[in-house]
Amino acid sequence: MVHYLYNRVSIMRHISGAAAGYLASATIVRIMPEALRLGGDMMALWALGGFLFVHVIEYGVTPHFHYGEESHDHEGTAMTGLMALLGLSLHSFLDGMTITAAMRAESALGTLVFLGVLLHRIPEGATISSIFLVRGFGARGALFAAGTLTLTALMGALCQDIFKMPVGPVLAVAAGLGLYVACVDLLPQAQKESGWKSTVSLMTGVLIFVLANYLLPHEHSHGHEHPATRGEHTDDFGHNRGQSYAAPSPCPPHSHKH
Repeated sequence: MVHYLYNRVSIMRHISGAAAGYLASATIVRIMPEALRLGGDMMALWALGGFLFVHVIEYGVTPHFHYGEESHDHEGTAMTGLMALLGLSLHSFLDGMTITAAMRAESALGTLVFLGVLLHRIPEGATISSIFLVRGFGARGALFAAGTLTLTALMGALCQDIFKMPVGPVLAVAAGLGLYVACVDLLPQAQKESGWKSTVSLMTGVLIFVLANYLLPHEHSHGHEHPATRGEHTDDFGHNRGQSYAAPSPCPPHSHKH
């Protein structure tokens, strides 16, 4: 029994490492550059806000929360489990918004984001299920918690589709969230494996991203948002605020008569 539990935990740690590698790669290589393309330099602040927002959720809204298998009751109650579900539901809602926003910006980016969400949904679902089991909710409660995360992701996708929030800030916030989840939540779980195992799982995720990024076409969607070009001011949401300077007109060549 102990050997079975160890194998299950070890497998989940490897999946966490792969998810961390994929999320970090997708965020740095594709999501953040697209956010900057659409909204300008201000999107870096939105990304920072997303990073800090996740930290507040995990260590402010949901006390004693941590990723990974929870095998013992440490300073927790049933309310602790419900608060953990609330925090992860906010994660899932933002994940859903990000998928829709990415599809509006670029069809291939939507697919890449979806793969990233799918990868980190596995350890996330295992985390909330184990929390609910340890807190006494039983198997049905664990299934309910995992299903709630799926439902909130769908709600986030629908809300983004209905209200059409600016794509640039949504992607930027998602970039901050992705980096936090990859580096703070998922990667430390993989690093609990001894030796080179965590490195292998991390690089597996990176290779999955590289392969998917290579195979998927890069085509920007039209009719939604446009990049901030040089000479234009954009606000925090990437909206054009007019020309920052007027380029001088070249003087016409002088004609000389002989």
